[in-house]
Amino acid sequence: MNKLIVSALTLLISVNLCFASSKEENQQKTIKNWLQTEAIEIHLPAFNTIEDFNGSTFELKNLLQENQLDLCKITPKANDQFSWNGKILTWKEKRANSKGFVSLPNKANQLYYFVSYFNTNQWSKFDLKLNSFPMVEIYVDGVKKLSHYKHEDEEAKELSESLQLEQGHHKIVVKILSGAKNNKFKLNLIAKKDWNSELFDLSLSPKQFIDINKVLDGTKVKSTALSFDGKYALISYSRTLPPSDKTENWKEIQEIATGNIIRSFRGSQLSSIKWLPIGSKISYTKSYNGKTSIFAFDFQKQEEQQISANISDFSGYNWAPNGQFIIYSTNKDHSKEWKLRKFQGMEDRLPWYRNRSFLYKLDVESGVKQRLTYGTLSTNLADISSDGKHILFTTSRPDYSDYPYFKQNLYQMNVQTFAVDTLWKDKLVAGYAQYSPDGKQLLVQGGPSCFGKIGENIGNHPIANNYDGQLYIYDLASKNVEPLTYNFDPAISNAVWNKKDQKIYIKAQDKDYECLFAYNLASKEFSKLNTKSDVVRNFDLSDNGETISYVACSISSPNKAFVYELNSKKVNIISNPEKEHLVNVQFGKTEDWNFTKEDGTTIIGRAYYPPNFDANKKYPMIVNYYGGTSPVERSFGGRYPLNMYAAMGYVVYLLQPSGATGFGQEFSARHQNNWGITTADEIIEGTKKFMKAHPFVDADKVGCIGASYGGFTTQLLQTRTDIFAAAISHAGISDITSYWGEGYWGYSYSMNATGKSFPWNRKDIYVDQSPLFNADKITTPMLLLHGSVDTNVPLGESIQMYQALKLLGKDVDFVQVNGQNHLIQNYTKRILWNNTIFAYFAKYLKDQPQWWNNLYPDKNL
Repeated sequence: MNKLIVSALTLLISVNLCFASSKEENQQKTIKNWLQTEAIEIHLPAFNTIEDFNGSTFELKNLLQENQLDLCKITPKANDQFSWNGKILTWKEKRANSKGFVSLPNKANQLYYFVSYFNTNQWSKFDLKLNSFPMVEIYVDGVKKLSHYKHEDEEAKELSESLQLEQGHHKIVVKILSGAKNNKFKLNLIAKKDWNSELFDLSLSPKQFIDINKVLDGTKVKSTALSFDGKYALISYSRTLPPSDKTENWKEIQEIATGNIIRSFRGSQLSSIKWLPIGSKISYTKSYNGKTSIFAFDFQKQEEQQISANISDFSGYNWAPNGQFIIYSTNKDHSKEWKLRKFQGMEDRLPWYRNRSFLYKLDVESGVKQRLTYGTLSTNLADISSDGKHILFTTSRPDYSDYPYFKQNLYQMNVQTFAVDTLWKDKLVAGYAQYSPDGKQLLVQGGPSCFGKIGENIGNHPIANNYDGQLYIYDLASKNVEPLTYNFDPAISNAVWNKKDQKIYIKAQDKDYECLFAYNLASKEFSKLNTKSDVVRNFDLSDNGETISYVACSISSPNKAFVYELNSKKVNIISNPEKEHLVNVQFGKTEDWNFTKEDGTTIIGRAYYPPNFDANKKYPMIVNYYGGTSPVERSFGGRYPLNMYAAMGYVVYLLQPSGATGFGQEFSARHQNNWGITTADEIIEGTKKFMKAHPFVDADKVGCIGASYGGFTTQLLQTRTDIFAAAISHAGISDITSYWGEGYWGYSYSMNATGKSFPWNRKDIYVDQSPLFNADKITTPMLLLHGSVDTNVPLGESIQMYQALKLLGKDVDFVQVNGQNHLIQNYTKRILWNNTIFAYFAKYLKDQPQWWNNLYPDKNL
């Protein structure tokens, strides 16, 4: 009997030891496969034995500490090559021995680089364990984690470091400085307690999914401007400078035919760089002792000319089409420090409201400056006629006696005689005018109500949405108005009248695309230009009327600069600065997904899938929307980079509810006096139909997110449905009344959201449809995010919803982003804000609370 007991105990101990061993193996992985450079011979610098000011000599370890390569940028794959002091080196695969050690030749003072990659499928904690004989430095994602600066002859040095890693792709770089013998090292990744090695996989591939650094970092092309003849492009760029929160901005002049950079203004102190309307010349400004000087530079003559100096309060300038004069503006703040101040109207609380801007004419040949405008109201330049004889300028003022409470005047001035004609007075819906090439007509951009009912095509709706941009031709002699876009659904962003072919070239919002169109005045037809992109950011027409340049992106492709030849219709890319930055990024599939309501309305949307999508698996889903007056474009990056959400393992469904511009005036007019009811119900209907049509979506793990009006929509949704497992509202409106009264643009926005409706006559909207007054209906866990100095949607909108949900005992969290306004623009805070969103969704949609708990541990206050 005793023998049986002993035997059983022995077996049990053996089983437990095997289990413990198996568990230990399951918790760690030895990195056995590496990419390795060939040996690099390095040398100590001259006078290395002489002590410096600190009494130190330069030793071998200092060679290892030198940053010979930019470790953040290197992302090799097998057989890639790079240059080292004129020598071509190759990345070769290297495998560790059976004990996990990587061995190197026994030759001293040789530098080696090793790279390996790994991917984590959720936020994780690891230990990085090193055993090394030679001197070594270990970097993870460009940050030094381990180092040892002594060569061990007998026993490998053991070091370890704890890591906290976000979900995604990671890179390990090892720098080795060899000794005379025992040049071996081993590196292990050990999952922490309650974690296991299934959280990550090792790889030699630099291929990765999109992440926040790929979205924010790299050089971005912002805009283009063409020289008179279209042969050169002035291209604007920007880039972040991590780990700082600074950004670098600069311009370059590129020859379009060759791609050669003619001149770079990187690091210069020049501002307001522009092409002259004639010749290969640019102009720019420079500040001296707080005043501004204007210069011109002739590339053919290689000569600089100072046009004017010592301009006070300078704010901007425009060239006359004939190049003979400049119209410039000044802007001065007339507010004073105050302890108490009586507001002169609602706008007087805005910090810039007492700024005043006026116009001046600067003659280029003589340098003579003449003041053109004066008075109480700011004057803003609209255009300069082709012959240089006239300018258009506007004034505007609030008038609380007449809806929609602002009145605009448009004037034409003869800049030779200073005679002024009033073209329109007290226009209630503003228009932005430019001259036709012959100066006899104006091309006017404004809302559907810009000229009263003549431009409205809103069906049975009583009030138009005047964010829906339209175009008109205004005849200066007869004052007749012709609406050009009455039956054209896309919403006009901007337009230019080409003097060469007499066509009007337009950038317009076409559903969730932003496209270029040409309008033929003779046939009265619009034609779409093939821009080979989804969203055109901006465009410029050369003064000779032959070429368009533009910056555009697509749903899974970043901004590029293009040129479009109007005669041949050829499109060429002239700048693609993010090509190398994103070369290793793998994107998932995207597709359109629309549904039709009972009333026949088609609500368009699109879906983003994880890059490794498998329809046989179940996925959590994130629903995104705006719900306000504009659609969510098919753009790359942005505030909510939906490709990145998909890369985190979510199916993403985005839809464009009723009320958005770009779908026709009747559709956009639905936004008026609705405040989210139709929008919310369409989101609920679309989400249910999407889940039914896509069985791979886990219906119990669906979250939603929106910002600003979309944040309001998030809050409103939770009062009308319980289909969401988590909801995130950034800068959301909880009380329509307080937003209307307190937000900088609250009551002015409401002209297109609650036209002619107010808290005192539409309690059913301002109170009954405010999420705050329905907070007791909310059952969904909710995260409220808000910039602490938001002037658009004040912070109080989130504070009062948080307070209500807390008192109701609901599951709610509130995170303020210190020092940020409506948009989170600070680089570091943007990343933390983004991680907060991902951590919250991971907690509720993936049952992974660790990331959230690490970011925001509960405190006993």
